Amino acid sequence: TYVSMNNPGKTVRLFGKVQADQRLQQSQAAYVGGRIERLYINAVGDHVSKGQPLAVIYSPELYTAEQELVEALNFKDPQQRGFMVNAAKEKLRLWNLTGGQVNEIIRRRSASPYVQLKSNTSGTVISKSVNQGDYVNQGAVLLQVANLSRVWIVFQAYEDDLPFLRRGETVSFSSEA
Repeated sequence: TYVSMNNPGKTVRLFGKVQADQRLQQSQAAYVGGRIERLYINAVGDHVSKGQPLAVIYSPELYTAEQELVEALNFKDPQQRGFMVNAAKEKLRLWNLTGGQVNEIIRRRSASPYVQLKSNTSGTVISKSVNQGDYVNQGAVLLQVANLSRVWIVFQAYEDDLPFLRRGETVSFSSEA
């Protein structure tokens, strides 16, 4: 990639690379620790939509927390039951389970060790750090997703070239690819 100034006098050639706008990137993290049972993203470059399933995680910790909710529903004392159910629900919400998922556990009165991780944004996968079967810790970043509708072109300029570069200057560039 190179840049040239349209003013007569000096053409400045700079080399650089195209990068995703960091403000348009999102990490897709595991909210619970466990094993990646199923990974729906095959490679960097895959497109994802907000809400799209990315992976299914097998989590014994999640299973235990769901069991706590199921057991809390069986308390005989209504006041204690209400307190225990609310505490169990809050624990599940902290692991990013939706109200609908929590209500489904209450409706069926059974726990499952599997949770589906859904994308929190739309864009292109620019980094993938897991494979199916890998074990992940809570908070581990599985994927980076970026909206590539706007990108940065980052050039490297030598100190000698700086007097010829001004903010707002029109540039042209080309790419080998």
